Amino acid sequence: MLLLGLALALTLSPMPASAVPGRQVLLVVLTERSYEQVLADPLLADLAGAGGIGLMTSSGGADRASRTAVSLGAGRSASDAPPGPVPFDERGGGLIVDVEPYGEVAGDAIPGLLGSALSNAGLAVGYVGPRTADGDVAMLTAMDRGGRIPAAVLGASPEVEDPAAAASDPATGIIVGADLVVSPDPGVVQLALERTQAGDVLVVVVGAGASGAMRDRGDIVGPIVLARGSPEELLRGGQDPIGLTSSTTRRPGIVSDVDVAPTVLDFLRVRVPSDMVGSRIRPSAAPPSDLHERYLQHQRVVGPVGLAALAFALVSLAAGLVVVFGLRRPAPRLSGAVGVATLVSAALLVALVPTSVLPTYALAVVVGCLVAVAVVVVAIALRLGRQDPRAAVVAVAASGLAFVLLDGVLGWPGQLTPMLGGGSLDGERFFGLGNAHAGFVLAGAVLLAARLPTPAGVGLIVAASVFAGLPFLGADLGGCLTLAVAAALWFGLCRWRTLGWRTWALAAGAFLGALILVAVADAILPGGPTHLSTVAGGEDGPLGGIALFGDRLVANVRSTSQTPAAWLAVLGLPFWLAVAIRRPRRLRPTLDPDDRWRDAIVVLALGGIVGYLLNDTHGMVGVTFTFVSAAMLYPTLAAAGVTTAVPGVAVEVAPETPS
Repeated sequence: MLLLGLALALTLSPMPASAVPGRQVLLVVLTERSYEQVLADPLLADLAGAGGIGLMTSSGGADRASRTAVSLGAGRSASDAPPGPVPFDERGGGLIVDVEPYGEVAGDAIPGLLGSALSNAGLAVGYVGPRTADGDVAMLTAMDRGGRIPAAVLGASPEVEDPAAAASDPATGIIVGADLVVSPDPGVVQLALERTQAGDVLVVVVGAGASGAMRDRGDIVGPIVLARGSPEELLRGGQDPIGLTSSTTRRPGIVSDVDVAPTVLDFLRVRVPSDMVGSRIRPSAAPPSDLHERYLQHQRVVGPVGLAALAFALVSLAAGLVVVFGLRRPAPRLSGAVGVATLVSAALLVALVPTSVLPTYALAVVVGCLVAVAVVVVAIALRLGRQDPRAAVVAVAASGLAFVLLDGVLGWPGQLTPMLGGGSLDGERFFGLGNAHAGFVLAGAVLLAARLPTPAGVGLIVAASVFAGLPFLGADLGGCLTLAVAAALWFGLCRWRTLGWRTWALAAGAFLGALILVAVADAILPGGPTHLSTVAGGEDGPLGGIALFGDRLVANVRSTSQTPAAWLAVLGLPFWLAVAIRRPRRLRPTLDPDDRWRDAIVVLALGGIVGYLLNDTHGMVGVTFTFVSAAMLYPTLAAAGVTTAVPGVAVEVAPETPS
């Protein structure tokens, strides 16, 4: 509850141009408030009934309130923000926030851009908050680029019932005169709706930061309530709330923190600055209550399952390397068993894709589905690889490609809460083909191409690139460009048998051609804005694209450093690339009989490296590394074995011949 007001002379300071706004925005920035807590609050539930409620994603650090508050006012995700109280001074009836510490770590985000855009348009921003020694993070959303909040009331009470007292209440001057009123207290909303003279009001209530209890259960996605109408309509409330969405997320029930500032500016009819990357929030279908519950279940199970799959992959990789390079004469059954383990490690990754669409994430159900899918995939792969073990690896890779293609055709249900991580509730914007899933598309297309005639193989990889790049399908620029480069490398190796200048020139041409085609498709085809259209529409043009590439590479390195095991994949691809080119004696049973298989491994390794450079996570390189390892080790281990670890399935290949 806010304290009683300050003196009238201080609080009723002159307001800028529009003293009686026809439109007004009330923006409440709550801290550490969960989705369930918002729905349990009678006032906020009524507002949700009059409008809608959604889940609000952030690009990293969503559990830090200051970072979210800066992103709200910048219309772009801040790289970081100092935690703790906000330093400020009172001056001239307003506030001055020390913006320098926030600007130093914000990255591309411009703290206070929302306030400056409104000020430049002649509109007024006011702040109503509690009087405390420490500033509230809501100040970071209300300030302009210089840290100024033109008019502010600290210590005003939203419970003034007497009309005469209400007329002289400290907050009344702000409420009547400001076009945008920002507050950390939802009680200000009712006060404002009772006193505002605006005929059309937009109320936005957002959650910033996560409490300890929320973090303990993995809940770092904030709630957002948005309602628009006359003050009378909003005070009356509504029935059952609907959901919210935006072109940033393309998901019913989900918006991004970068969408709030453009929504405010659009409502107030102010041009949205090009430095803002969000989109207008609009109504969608039902509220995301079921999705939020599913998200919480996902948070509980995705860590243990992912760690188990990673541990199995690392153990099988280590065992495969020891058997192939460390043992002089490994036992045939040991080689066969370890070979199947390397195949299973890839199949477990594939099984994570259909597991992501389970109706429940109960641990037993997830593990059962994961094991069942992996067993089926491996059994089919081993049968197809009876005569040639390379076919077994291709079968596993092709199954991953098929699962991802099916997911895309069905509208990406598996990307909401994917077991591979990096879903629609993680990050500033996430739609279409995820980076990890793009690794399945790359591995499946390249390894399948090795079993097809050259024209058909090139066509397959090109088609995969188109699938990844179309704005209404994959909408993944990095994946599209990676696959275009892979198609050119595959053609060059098949045609000229070398990674010479002609092959690399063709790869560069494919990169530029794919970039142009995606830009054209993004402009004329349905699907809504993507990363590319955001950059292309910016004032910096191509320079903005170069800067974005650098920023994403830095973010990628930072993300990889937070997951040390990911460096194994990043550094492992160049290792396998060198091995494939040098062809050591122990791997000649895999590499010598079929030049196209060696070429496929080279292209897949190079594609994974390119994918790491072009994307902002290490997901693609991790999946690619798993399939490159299986493509190198499994045929050699199967050739050294007499039978596989699966009863009744024999590997009928010739034993290794001495060099």
